[in-house]
Amino acid sequence: MDQFDGIFESYASHFAAHGARPDRESRAPWAFARLWDERGWRPDPARTVLVTGSKGKGTVTRHLAWNLQTHGPVGLVLSPEERSHLDRLRIDNQPIDAATFDRLWQDIARHQPAMAAQAGEGRYLSPTGWFLSVGLAWFRERGVRWVVIEGGRGVRFDEIGPLDAALAVVTSVHGEHLKAIGPTVADIWDDKLSLAPRAQRLVVGQQVAEQAVALGRTLPAHAQVSPAPPALGDGSVPAWLATDRQIAADALAALAPGLPFRWFGSPSFTDTRLGDVPAWLEPVVHPDSLDDAFLQRLAREGAAVVLGLPDDKAVAGILARLRAAGLRDLAAFTLTSPVGHVRSDWLAEHPDVAPLGPLDVVFPDVAAARQRLVQHAASRRGLYVIGVQVFTRTMRAVFGIHLGGPEPCPPTT
Repeated sequence: MDQFDGIFESYASHFAAHGARPDRESRAPWAFARLWDERGWRPDPARTVLVTGSKGKGTVTRHLAWNLQTHGPVGLVLSPEERSHLDRLRIDNQPIDAATFDRLWQDIARHQPAMAAQAGEGRYLSPTGWFLSVGLAWFRERGVRWVVIEGGRGVRFDEIGPLDAALAVVTSVHGEHLKAIGPTVADIWDDKLSLAPRAQRLVVGQQVAEQAVALGRTLPAHAQVSPAPPALGDGSVPAWLATDRQIAADALAALAPGLPFRWFGSPSFTDTRLGDVPAWLEPVVHPDSLDDAFLQRLAREGAAVVLGLPDDKAVAGILARLRAAGLRDLAAFTLTSPVGHVRSDWLAEHPDVAPLGPLDVVFPDVAAARQRLVQHAASRRGLYVIGVQVFTRTMRAVFGIHLGGPEPCPPTT
């Protein structure tokens, strides 16, 4: 048992009994909203920012919080964690300490039976909701001025759905999480944009606007489209990185006109090394989130690819994009989890992808993963390490990466 077991208990029990059912049939955000109202934890809408999207929401969320620190203090909620569950919750970029987390969680845990009854039969209380509840309690206790929240995979049945905000941001919409919030891309678009009525201002990426046209949807009247920046596709960095920077800058200008925007480097894309071998680390959620110009640059430099993808992602499409760009030296970790909700059975269908061994995404053996990665890299000119967030979290620990942003501030009083 550890300090987070109770947070995942409801989800683990539900998954064991029901499997991966769509969020609309399994989650209960209203139970958390009632808790926040009863305890007075609902944040002030005039000082709340909500961010969602298929790709880029973490980068945009962090940069909005980091830049708002000049008007701080700022409470930040990330989904999922960067390297440990505690760094999901921050004030002025400083993660919550274990003692404070334990104290607040023990107080909240008393409400579990009543909230389970409110959730209803066949529904679970999500870990995302529990972490957000601890964060909101902590932010109220410490008197933060701003609250910036990165949503989970959806909105309507994610715990950000019941919140009101001064600003909402939708970065992009890709065909991921089709089983959870689909079944179509149109359903995902509608879900992400359901933030709009609860926000005074709305900023969306250009890809969201283009998707609207393709799907026959209409953007809300108060939507501001962040245009794609010039000079994309030169291969120096993935195109989405420059796009996210533009979205974050436009969102900050909409929220706080005149406040200068500072770029701190990407929290999601890292140009690093593994010993003497160049390496690039990037979360990938869908084939459309890959940038061909950047992939072709890596192919010219002789990079090999290491993947960490579960079965519920568009693995075949991702592999096809990599191969088309000339990246054919492919290997992958076999992702596992204690309750079986993360699996990589797709590897059996792709014998040209070399297996690097199992990796438990909940309790990862970081030392063993690093050893296997070092051995794999020994005869290669570079490594492009990509996969879902729970995989890249472990890879950050493997590489010893600490993400960007301003230096942690002293604890807020």
